[in-house]
Amino acid sequence: MRASRATRVSSLAVVVCAAVAAWFAPTASAEVVDVTVVPGLGGGPTTPYGAGCTYLVVAKTAASSEPGVSIVDFNRASTFFPQELIWDTINPYYVSPVILGHAFTLWTPTAPGEHSLMAYQTSAGGPIETVTVNPSVPVGPGCIVAP
Repeated sequence: MRASRATRVSSLAVVVCAAVAAWFAPTASAEVVDVTVVPGLGGGPTTPYGAGCTYLVVAKTAASSEPGVSIVDFNRASTFFPQELIWDTINPYYVSPVILGHAFTLWTPTAPGEHSLMAYQTSAGGPIETVTVNPSVPVGPGCIVAP
């Protein structure tokens, strides 16, 4: 059997339209590419991170406009602001918003030891930053960390 000219042309048109749609479709990377814990003011001889002091955690995403980012501490001996405040009082599904490809949170380790922080957007996980936390004394905006 021979396909009619209209059938061939319409098949070609469908293929071309699908290719154009795929070419111009936005990419959905949903990917965190880096997580960093900023040491802040103060420090100690072996590590700049101290229990009871607050640090800025920055998660960088693959694109500048992404859905929110979740940040967790596998040690669980810490608090996150504003996540925990919002989780407990307003929205149990809160995630940090992405602003120009970065999500931010304040992290306060509550116990010494190794802390592994992970930033992620999907169940596939994300990068992990491991830091050593020593006992410390918070002094205003700074922190004196014991050796």
